[in-house]
Amino acid sequence: MSRLSLSEWLEALQSQHPWEIDLGLDRVSAVADAMGLRAAPPLTITVAGTNGKGSVVSVLSRVLSDSGLCVGRYMSPHLLRFNERICINEREVDDAGLVAAFEAIEQKRGDVSLTYFEAATLAALYIFHARQVDVQILEVGLGGRLDAVNILDADLTVITSIGMDHTDWLGDDRSQIALEKAGVARGGQPCVVAEPDPPPSLVAYLTSLGAEVSWINQDWRVEADRVHTSGGETYGVSPPAGLLPQNVGAAVEALSRLPGFSLSPALLEALSSVSVQGRLSLQRFEGKDVLLDVAHNAESVAQLSRYLSDHPVAGKTRALFGVMGDKPIHDMIHNCSGIIDEWNLIDLSHVPRAMAPQDVASLLQGEHVADMGVFSDLWPMVRARTAEHDRVIVFGSFFSVGEALAMMDTGSKNGD
Repeated sequence: MSRLSLSEWLEALQSQHPWEIDLGLDRVSAVADAMGLRAAPPLTITVAGTNGKGSVVSVLSRVLSDSGLCVGRYMSPHLLRFNERICINEREVDDAGLVAAFEAIEQKRGDVSLTYFEAATLAALYIFHARQVDVQILEVGLGGRLDAVNILDADLTVITSIGMDHTDWLGDDRSQIALEKAGVARGGQPCVVAEPDPPPSLVAYLTSLGAEVSWINQDWRVEADRVHTSGGETYGVSPPAGLLPQNVGAAVEALSRLPGFSLSPALLEALSSVSVQGRLSLQRFEGKDVLLDVAHNAESVAQLSRYLSDHPVAGKTRALFGVMGDKPIHDMIHNCSGIIDEWNLIDLSHVPRAMAPQDVASLLQGEHVADMGVFSDLWPMVRARTAEHDRVIVFGSFFSVGEALAMMDTGSKNGD
């Protein structure tokens, strides 16, 4: 019997479970136990929150790798390749390693049906176990309490921000959402909170849990290019482009509290070169400046708008925008008020959750909508209209940015 390729495995995983999102820990826990992945896990850091998770994970991974530790990093979703999700010391795991992981899961899962994300999480844990990493850094996919990564008791947790997102699954107010995010914390273990306006429910829960919480602006703080930790240390940092200071600060505070780890100023010197693909990423493509940002909820779009306001251009700002239908689209559009001169709406009809561009257009009352269509058709039209002092931004979902990056990747390979 021939082995499945990685693409064949991923296609099979898409259809294995009847629902794309099926929160709960019973199924994934059963398979993890059958695989021995919870018996003696390495040092584990779990990062939850509405926005900023990828930034925190990337900073943690870079510093810990630079320190000489073997570090496993698990993030989601990916933009170009599934391999982006699982890295060892900043290097993507190759196809063969991923295939071996999926084969191992298949041998042990029996009649348990796993979602795509659950299978991906188990693959990451299997690979980290097989490679005997010293520390594994796990990014929550959705929520926290019932997310697959929460089958492990983390040695340290980070909660980045609490915003209105995924309300169909997490609740329709910040108090409920905060409790879902806080579900990754453990009593007696460090928990770093980077949300400057924590809902009372978050404070009450973490207090009753007995977690060793350090709160931003109370126990630790960021001032200019310095982070003052809860332990009384001050570290100079060079904020990486596109990463919010509060998220960089959360990573530094977490490192200062990580059991058995000694943080030094020298380890933070390389932070300025850390980047997170698709987060305020400025690219030059076919002679045009293109800003890519995976802003896909109200809070992250507000951050994008602040960045655009702080970095004005002499010409027009032209947007390529595609969004999922379960997002707070009214609020996202409102947060762009006065910032975008021209909207071009991406047809993401191959994604079941995506909102049709015609429906997005109906919400953009009073805004200038130039074109609608698939990204490959929109780009030449936008490029032709873009003058020397204009800029183009692509945002609204990971799928939107992923399609832009795919086109740029193809163009670079073709020498364009």
